[in-house]
Amino acid sequence: MKKLSLIAVALFGLYFMTQAQSSSSVSQTVTLNLQNGINIGINSASGTSFTFATTSDYQNGESNLNASTFQVSSNRPWAVTVAAATANFSGPAAPSPVMPSTVLGVRLNGGASYTALSTTAAALTSGARGGNNTFTVDYNANPGFSYDAGTYSLAVVYTATQQ
Repeated sequence: MKKLSLIAVALFGLYFMTQAQSSSSVSQTVTLNLQNGINIGINSASGTSFTFATTSDYQNGESNLNASTFQVSSNRPWAVTVAAATANFSGPAAPSPVMPSTVLGVRLNGGASYTALSTTAAALTSGARGGNNTFTVDYNANPGFSYDAGTYSLAVVYTATQQ
């Protein structure tokens, strides 16, 4: 009798197992709405200060190589321009002569020639999409003997634009 009950329970369970679903699935669509994104930042800026202490400095100008390193992150190809924020350095008050922004030049590190800064943006570099695009610039300052002693400052604007 026990054996017969055990066989009945086994057959009953087998019947329900064959009637049950073995799997089920559903699909869902996920949408990514990607917007254009670009950012430029300064990684280091150790060469943005010049000291003119000798007549040789005034005669020949000074260069700061590897002056600043920048990083561009963009989901599209990009280009960077550089310009002076103002046409002239800020500095000592009159009667000191006004120092034009063109006294300062910039180039990609190791480039052939410096571009004198003005308020008109000049092309500097470009690159491919990605999150870790870096470039380094050199500065050259050559004020000559035309300006009074004092501290002169100029904001330099780097603009990254998607292409």
